[in-house]
Amino acid sequence: MKKVRLALIAVLVVFLLLPSSYGNVRGFLLGKGFSWTLSEWTYYILLVVLGFRLTWTLTCEVEWNARWKKYVVAVLTTVVPFVIGFAQHPIYEDMLWDLSADMSNMKATADYQNTDLVLIAIADCPYCKRAVTELKALHERNPDLRMRMVVCTADSVWLKPYEEEAAGVFDVVMATDMDVMATHADGHFPAYVLVRDGKPVCRWTNNEWGPRAKDTVEKGEGRFTRDEVR
Repeated sequence: MKKVRLALIAVLVVFLLLPSSYGNVRGFLLGKGFSWTLSEWTYYILLVVLGFRLTWTLTCEVEWNARWKKYVVAVLTTVVPFVIGFAQHPIYEDMLWDLSADMSNMKATADYQNTDLVLIAIADCPYCKRAVTELKALHERNPDLRMRMVVCTADSVWLKPYEEEAAGVFDVVMATDMDVMATHADGHFPAYVLVRDGKPVCRWTNNEWGPRAKDTVEKGEGRFTRDEVR
């Protein structure tokens, strides 16, 4: 029985160390309706719990003819899974707290009317195109969430790649005032702006758009600004 339990724990740890496991765990929990934050942190929790369980099983339930071997195995089974797992999937600041910047004093434009979330983008931007996938994932979980992609360009031809990627899930339009929207994005694209009653509330840049930000959007409430967090 001990060997079966040891083998099972070892298999689970190895499974978690596969490159695709993080996405599989995250995707499964998101599909079940769990929050973005919990869905992403569960991988790390499982890695820690199973890693320590494997170490405890090897050191306490297996007989060793030399104590030094026991300690070497304990160190390796404790450290190696964590190093591999965290190296493949680092923990970023946006996973710990909401890094949104306050926009309550910003000028509202027509781009913010009749929407809950605005994605500010520029033409021919691979990061902006990837952000379309993020919005589609949000829409799948929140069909009533009104979203719009506003592209800072004077040529409508640049809208087509984004329109094809959006596939009608949300509107892709040109900015009514490129300078204003670029300022609202703080020069970082893409930028995600939470909107309430036609007015911008808070903004996340691409590097700040993490699970905490997505949970904030889904709940429809701005939480902390960067200054308040720090």
